[in-house]
Amino acid sequence: MFIALIILTAPQIFRGQTVKCPKLPDKYKWESGKEYKRDEELVLRTLQWLTVTPLSSDILLRGKANLFVMEWICGSPRIEIRIDSDILPFYIDYPDLLFPYIHGIARCKLGKKTDCSELQAMISGFECVAYMIQTDEELKRAKQLQPIVKAYKKNKLEPFVESLMKNKTEK
Repeated sequence: MFIALIILTAPQIFRGQTVKCPKLPDKYKWESGKEYKRDEELVLRTLQWLTVTPLSSDILLRGKANLFVMEWICGSPRIEIRIDSDILPFYIDYPDLLFPYIHGIARCKLGKKTDCSELQAMISGFECVAYMIQTDEELKRAKQLQPIVKAYKKNKLEPFVESLMKNKTEK
């Protein structure tokens, strides 16, 4: 019984842990696959910090970290991120949630030893968005965002994302 309780609460425990932003270089430049590979672990740790740090916390450091990972992602030969804004219910009214969405996708694609499917990457992106909504007082009150949080809390993000994709193809 005790072991089952630990297993069931493990995701909440890990989310609640304080993660420190890694030391980011003042200057960085990537020109080859080898240079991107060199900084991959730093990018992954930075993504970890970005995905567990509320949007309203450490705003200046968050901006610097976001710029660092976004520049790395944009040039990295290892990962490709496709974003279809038509299926993102938050995109128009809450465009700041696009960054956590991208961070979740990138974490999925970089953190897995095997390939991260497009569906799994999108689910990862929505997990990150749901977490950010729950940690922000203003976003928590937005009715438009509640279906994301509801699907996340009920562990139903996969069918939620699949329905968004299906609705787009039916239009």
